[in-house]
Amino acid sequence: MNKKALCEAFCEQIAVRKVPAGFAVSTPFDGFNGEPIGFYIIQDKMLVGHSYIEDDGTTIPLLEASGIEMMSGTRGEAFLDIMREYKASYDDAAAVLRSESVPESGVPESARKFVALLLRLQDFLLLTPERVANTFREDATRQIKETVGSRAAISENESVSTELADFPADLVIRAQGRPPVAVFFGVTEQHVSEAVMLQMAALYEAKIDCSVIALLEKDGALTQRARQRANNRLTAVPIFRGDERAAIARIEREVFGRQAGHILQ
Repeated sequence: MNKKALCEAFCEQIAVRKVPAGFAVSTPFDGFNGEPIGFYIIQDKMLVGHSYIEDDGTTIPLLEASGIEMMSGTRGEAFLDIMREYKASYDDAAAVLRSESVPESGVPESARKFVALLLRLQDFLLLTPERVANTFREDATRQIKETVGSRAAISENESVSTELADFPADLVIRAQGRPPVAVFFGVTEQHVSEAVMLQMAALYEAKIDCSVIALLEKDGALTQRARQRANNRLTAVPIFRGDERAAIARIEREVFGRQAGHILQ
C-alpha cells in the first residue's frame, strides 16, 4: 500500500499504521461522536493484489443509538441509495461498512470516497427533530437567490463537476466567465467537513477551479478545531444570523468577483 499516494488523496496529514489485517488509517475529520474518522484497508484474500475499505463497526450502531432507524422506511431507502452511489455494502451481522474491492493503485481514491460516504451518513443526524435546520436553509437559500439568481444559475444538491460527484453541495452557483461557487450550509461539523473535502479534492485531485463556501448560521456553530480547519482551507466561512446582508454579499463577491457586493451600499 502506497502511503504517499494515500496522503495525497486527502491532501493533508493522516495517520497510517500497520495492523494484522492490513492498515489502520486515522483522518483529520471528526465524527459525530467527537472522535477522528478512521477506516481500515484490508487485503482481499479472494483477489490477489486487491484491497477493500472497512469502518470500525460503530458508524451504523451509533446512528441507530441516536434514535435513527437506518434499515427501514424512507431513511432505509435513502441509506440504500447512498450505499449504491458509493459502491459500498453493509454487513448487518458484523455491523461493518465495506467498500468494493479495488486494485492497490485504486486504494487512495477508494479511501477518499469511503470517507465521503461516512460524512454523508452522519448527515442522517439532521433528520432527528432536535437537529432540523430548515429555517436557516430556507432563509439563506431565498436571500441568495434574490441577490444573485437573476445574474447566475443556481442548482440545489448538485456537484461542481462529474469528477467531484462524491461531494454534492447544497447550492452550486455558476456565473458566466467565473469559476463555480459551491455553498454548504454548515448546520453540522460533518457537513462542513464535506465542504473541506470538496475543496481539497478540487485543488489537488481534479484540478478544477472552484470556490467552496461554508455558510454558518451563527457564531459558535463549530468547535475551535473545526472552525480553524474550515477557515484555513475553504474560500470563505461567513456567518449568517445577525449580519445576513454582509454574509450574502460575501457569497456574491465570490460569484461575480470583487466588483460585486453592491448590496452593502
